[in-house]
Formats: sequence, structure tokens, C-alpha cells
Amino acid sequence: MSETTPLRGLDVKTAEGCRILSDPDLGYADGAESRLLEIVQGASDLSSSSQELADSATDWATRYSLVPTRANVVRALDLPPDAKVLEIGCGCGPITRYLGETCAVVDSVEPMPARAAVARARTRDLDNVEVFVGTLDDVPPVPTYDVVMVIGVLEYVGRGALAPDPYLAFLRQCHAVLKDGGTLVVAIENPLGVKYISGAVEDHTNRPFDSLEGYALESPARTFPRRTLAAMLSEAGFGAEFLGAFPDYKLPRVVMSDAMFRSSDQLVAALPRFPSPDYLVPRLQLADEKLTWSTLVASGVAEHFANSLIALARKGQGSALWSDERLAVMFASDRQPEFAVRSEVRGTDGGLQFARSALYPHRASSADDDRGIRHAPAEHEPVVAGRELLQVVLDHPDERADLLRRWAALVPDEQWAPVDLVPHNLILTDDDRLVAIDQEWHVRGYERDVLLLRGLVLTAEQMAGRTRAERLRPHETVLDLVTAMAQEIELSVTDELIDRFCEREAGFQAAVNTTDSSEAERRHRSAQDLRSLLSLPLDDVRGGLRFDFQWARARSDIDQLNLMITQQKEQAEGQRVALEHDLAVYRKAHDEAQVELQQLRSRQPLSLARRVARRVLAGTGALRR
Repeated sequence: MSETTPLRGLDVKTAEGCRILSDPDLGYADGAESRLLEIVQGASDLSSSSQELADSATDWATRYSLVPTRANVVRALDLPPDAKVLEIGCGCGPITRYLGETCAVVDSVEPMPARAAVARARTRDLDNVEVFVGTLDDVPPVPTYDVVMVIGVLEYVGRGALAPDPYLAFLRQCHAVLKDGGTLVVAIENPLGVKYISGAVEDHTNRPFDSLEGYALESPARTFPRRTLAAMLSEAGFGAEFLGAFPDYKLPRVVMSDAMFRSSDQLVAALPRFPSPDYLVPRLQLADEKLTWSTLVASGVAEHFANSLIALARKGQGSALWSDERLAVMFASDRQPEFAVRSEVRGTDGGLQFARSALYPHRASSADDDRGIRHAPAEHEPVVAGRELLQVVLDHPDERADLLRRWAALVPDEQWAPVDLVPHNLILTDDDRLVAIDQEWHVRGYERDVLLLRGLVLTAEQMAGRTRAERLRPHETVLDLVTAMAQEIELSVTDELIDRFCEREAGFQAAVNTTDSSEAERRHRSAQDLRSLLSLPLDDVRGGLRFDFQWARARSDIDQLNLMITQQKEQAEGQRVALEHDLAVYRKAHDEAQVELQQLRSRQPLSLARRVARRVLAGTGALRR
């Protein structure tokens, strides 16, 4: 039994393993809770690296709660093993699970009972974790915790209010429950993120530019630029440092410190992958996200435009959750767990260096000879200064043939092929040398011509993804561009070569990736995807919706009309409810009057006037007629 906290000392009832503090009834369930509970209750592997759970995800709502990548936002930090942690808004428990595996005591508070039930099921084998139904208001304001986690929560506490008061009050409550030297971790979308500048919709309203315009329209949530968030944290009593997360804090692949932004423009520009994913709504292609990011990096302001911000806000002096020598951390977690890798950029006396290790050491595997795979990332690799060969090819199309021939000359004909020896993994140094970087994989069965075709296919895909198709004319499809580049290195692209490439690559991807639960299904789908990629128009590689002024104007008009219709519906609904209430009151009054009238008729004698009238009429004979 783990040690207690003031929160655990409260005498409250329990339901479905959760301790009930209050009934906030905030009403933001997404409808996937019952399905998630069923999945988690039936799972045998509940760990934060569980591929069993990840394979059960069928849509964004389930993926968000089940994939191992979800916990990367806290995997990037140095959490003390003896820490007491308070997690506010644990949702369905993907981060709770990691905290429970890492720290001594974890109290997780979640306002939605259905989500709390899933989090409890996810941590049912961890005695050091307690899940509570309630909010921060229910936590005794006693300085108890070493770390308070607020991951994707701060934006909701004011329900979209533009005034800072509710957010400041919340941050002060977090300050009150932290020990001196403790750290508040806040992860939140950055309203000025490069993805939003480039046309991605705001995550909470699904409308483009909402956060850039300061939420001019009504929103259920509000995010904050770095400067604003820093000021609020300071006013609440914290000293904060910031990290930038890509593609966001939800499924982070890269986390960078301010020291990284000051150390190497080359790496800051290269580490994030673009375009960032659009989880629910495709964006307008207003600007190229990668090129926009490169401009921000070159301008020296990029740290203010990371897609998500992670604030490490300390109460007084204490141990840091991010070491000084670590400049950035990268996760290759969208793989089978045995091949997942954590990479760090570290500053050393000799310059910058990559340090790599297994993300899940207890699952790690360096080889699978039965499937023809050897995985051996370099544990330590110096950062090579220079320009990525692929970018040079893009920027200097007249030099493309010569550069590609230099790459092809490096590609060997060996039984175990170095499949990472592709143009985007080559650096052209200032003294005109080509240096290979990030060489992780050797795969058996790739003949040299297949390996060359692999490099050209990846190069064509990345070229089309990094620039506008107009720059790649007259080529129309990926295969057109691949064929043209193949001619420049004297490689003949035949149907037979394409078939061999698709077969080899599909086998490799099926063994490594995590798309489906069945490797046979992964292999089949991967082969289909490769053939589809080759026939894809270059215009479509970048994804999203190409920008058109008339389309955008029509879309804006439609959004405004939808907003007006929604408002009118809400007004009509209010009027309908009021009228139904009035009608119910009138009906009740009418029924009561009818009952009273009936009672009067049955009990009261005829009035004197009516008796006199009857006698008069009887005397005249009128009654007889």
C-alpha cells in the first residue's frame, strides 16, 4: 500500500474503483468512453507501451487514448521515481498509466465519471495510483505534491472566457497544492503555432484562424501565446521555462528547449516533420508549413511558433525536470515496441551530439533474422553541419542529376542493404562531402536496383511534399518524377522492378509499423499504398485542400450561415421550451379548474335566482312547451 495524501484521506464513496469527490457534470464526453472501457477491461497488456491496446484503436477518439505516443509528453521529462504526482484531468488514463509506472504516488482527478472509469481500468494493477471523480476544487489546498500535471486542461477551465481571472485562479490552486521546489507541468496548444498560420483549423472549434484572431467568435476553450502564458504563470507565483512540441503535445514526436533554438538553426528546421497531421478536419493549403517554419527559424523567433507549448513552472527552487545538457528529444514510437527509439540532442564540449536508446528497454530487439531485419541505431552520433542533400536538390534543380549520381555511387550491392542510405539522410557539408546520418536499418533482400528505386520514391514523395507541384513540372505524378530521376542515374524503371520494390518494402514496413494488428494485413495494405503513391498526382502528395479564393470565401460564408442558423436554432429552442412550460402551466390550471367546477356542481344546490326562474317559467307554461 503506497503512502497517503490529504486527498486520499477524504472520506468519500467509491464507484467502479474510483473515489467520488463531486459531480461536476461538465458534459464533454466524446462518446468513445464505453468502447474504451470495453477495450481496456479486456486487455492483458495495460502498459504505457501496449501495442495490444494501440491495435484496438479504430478512430481518433480511441487512438488518442490508446497509442503509446500519447505519453511522450511526459516521457520527455525527468520525473523523480519518488515523486508524488497530482494529475488534473486524466481523461481515459494513457498518461496516468505512464505516471503510475514511473512515480511513487499518483493521484488523478477527472470530472467525467465515464472517463475516470476507463483510467481506473487502465491502472487497475497499480497500487500506487488512485483515480478520483472531481476537479481541482475538490483537492485540499495543502502543499503535498512534487509534480502537478495539467495536460490539455488549462484551455478549458474558463470555458472560453477571454478574461484571465478563471485561468489565474486555477494556476494559483495548482501553486497551493505543490511543495516548495515542486513543478507544475502545463501542456497546451499554441494559438500562434506554425500549423495554424499555415491554415490548420483551431483544435477546439474546427475553424481556421480562430486562435490567430484572438477567438473573435464563441469558443468552448482558449489557448494562450507563450508570452501571455508566461505572464499568467508569473502572476500565479511560478518561474517558468518553455519547451516546444511537434506536431503537438497530444502525439509528440519532437520536444525542443530554448537552448536548442539558440544552438542550431539547421536542426531546429529539420527535426519536426511537416505538414503536421490534421486529425479531424483537413486544412486549406494556404502556406507550406515546412517553408514557413524555416522562415521563422531563420528570423530567430521560431520558439514562439511551436505548435504546442510545454511549460515547466517551478514553485521556488528545486530539481529540474529537463536537464541542462538536453537540447531536444525525439521519439520514434509509431513502430512495433521492440523497434521504438528515443533520441536526444545533447550539447557537449565537442559540439552537438545525438544520443539514442531503446524507448522501451524491456521490449527492445536489435535483430529479427527470420524476417530479415537488423535494427542498430548509433548510440552516439555527432551532428554533422551542412545542408540536407534532398533540400539542395530542391533548391538547385540544375544540379539534381549530378547530386543524385553522387548519392547512387554510395549505394552498395550487399546482402544486408542499408535502407536508410537515401538522399534525405545525407548531409552535404561545407567542404562538399556527402555524409550519411541516422542509419538505423539493414534489411535482407533489397537488391541494389531496388534500393536505388526506394531512395528515388522517397525522394519524389518528399520533394512533392515540401514544395508546390508547379516547381516540379512537367512531371504530373510521383512515378513521372521517379522515372525522370532514375534516368539521371541510369536506372531503368520497369514494371518488374516496381513489383520487386513494392514486395520488399511492404515486407519491411509490415514488420516494423503499427498500422494493423495482423502483419499479413499490414503487408497487403503497404503494397497497395506504395502502388497508389506512385500513381498519385504531385499536387495531391501535400494533402489537405488546395487554396482557392472563391472556395475559401464560400466556405467562410457557409460558416457564417451555419453560425447564424445555430444561433437561430438555439433561440427557437429556447422559445419552444418557454412555450411548452407556459402551456403546461395553463393545462394544469385548466384541469384544476375543471375539477373544482365538477365538485361545485355535484355538491352545491341551485342558486335562488335559478329556482325563482324555474317557478316563473313553470307558471307561464314555458317549460311544458
